[in-house]
Amino acid sequence: MAELLSTPRLQRAARLFWGLLLFTIPVTSFRYMPDVLGATLVRPLAFYPLVLLVPVLLLLFLRQRRIALPPNFNLLLAFLLFAMLTTLLGALLAPFPLRDALYGDRTLRAWLSLLIGLAFFFSAFWMTRSQTDFRASLRWLYAGLSLLVVWGLIQAVAQNTSLISRSLVSDIQELFSIRPLVPRRVSGFAYEPSWLGDQISIFYFPWLLASLLNGYSIFKRRWVELVLFVLTWAVLLFSYSRGGMIIGLSCTAVVALLMGRAWLTTAWRWFSRPLRQSSLASIGLRAGLVFILIFSVFFAFNFLSDYEYFASLWDFDRDHALDYVINISAGPRLGYGIAGFQVFSEHPFTGVGFGAAGLYLFPEYPDWVIHTPEVARHISPDSTLIPNIKSLYVRLLAETGLFGFWLFAVFFLSFFAALRRMAISGDKFLRFVATAGLFALFAVAIRNTTQDSLTFPIMWITLGILAGLTPKAAQYLTWKGRDRRAAR
Repeated sequence: MAELLSTPRLQRAARLFWGLLLFTIPVTSFRYMPDVLGATLVRPLAFYPLVLLVPVLLLLFLRQRRIALPPNFNLLLAFLLFAMLTTLLGALLAPFPLRDALYGDRTLRAWLSLLIGLAFFFSAFWMTRSQTDFRASLRWLYAGLSLLVVWGLIQAVAQNTSLISRSLVSDIQELFSIRPLVPRRVSGFAYEPSWLGDQISIFYFPWLLASLLNGYSIFKRRWVELVLFVLTWAVLLFSYSRGGMIIGLSCTAVVALLMGRAWLTTAWRWFSRPLRQSSLASIGLRAGLVFILIFSVFFAFNFLSDYEYFASLWDFDRDHALDYVINISAGPRLGYGIAGFQVFSEHPFTGVGFGAAGLYLFPEYPDWVIHTPEVARHISPDSTLIPNIKSLYVRLLAETGLFGFWLFAVFFLSFFAALRRMAISGDKFLRFVATAGLFALFAVAIRNTTQDSLTFPIMWITLGILAGLTPKAAQYLTWKGRDRRAAR
């Protein structure tokens, strides 16, 4: 038994469980998951490797008699303590139960959700403390992405041709997911295409783009990242994920301008050189690339325009901005946000308690949103759904008040300060991390305007990796114990 639990074996087990966690991230709604959070749609398969990884890490820390903490741990702790305080104060408001959901049930669910997210965060921090750790992690991450790309392209063929049976692909999807294949759209291993868009734009694009801009690769053949980048964009295109594409395009443009100016300058010099030297072969090569780019953009635009859900984005023939928002199916989310802000306005300093906003939302809905089909189903007497705000920022305002919101915002913004130090360090690896981190943080910031889950593994894992690779020395919590020889 002592040999089985030796430190080297535990370290190898930790690396294996961490790798499996990264590899299984694409599966968001695993069918065989205990309902620890109730009837939730967020059922990450990565939860199983996480459950195995955390005890192994804790046992290693007990043997070392110290545990590493992120440099910005104090900021996170301040938010958690204030969230606890708002939870206690929210109980004094004594809200009425909603559909048999009590205040204690809602807050317990919210805290359990947050604790799972934090487990992902600290695991990522502990397992990526060096460049060697990170390179090993990136291999697992790319392995999961490769499988996602293959399955996504198979779904795309099944959805758009008769070469592969769509019903067969849908049946395979239901072997591991609680939801079958979505009509016409590619969802990968995720519950829905928008979740796939989040995975690609937040978890995979940052590292692929950073590799291309900085020339940093974990492969002997550096074109591997380029191929993955192009194929991942193809999967995103077939998903029709509006949020994923908006985040991917906007963050790519911003990061390329901020962090890739040297690359852009080199690319322009390469492109313009034949124009000065009058080399017909080189001019033909450049013209071919331009043609491929223009054709790709034209094909993507026409492909997306064939689907009304996506084409509605550029249907501006509306009398009012609100009509446009409703037409693009964003009306309910806007209504949830308005209702959440009303809850915040009535309790601006401490909020209504962490996780309790859903008990207050129905009376705050604007009149116009009640007539939308989604909200009409929610307010039906037959419904058992508890509403949520669908915006992390508004949720934090409503549940933890202005102070809780700013404490979380300061914790999040502290990562930008760390990235700045990496970017100006002069180290190629750290600049690569800074480039990817900037993309990921921008993507998370945009995504959180329309999603409010605090379980969200890809956000917490990304933040944990960035915290682990921050040059500033980590904090350590140490304790005394009996001296004993490490098991060998």
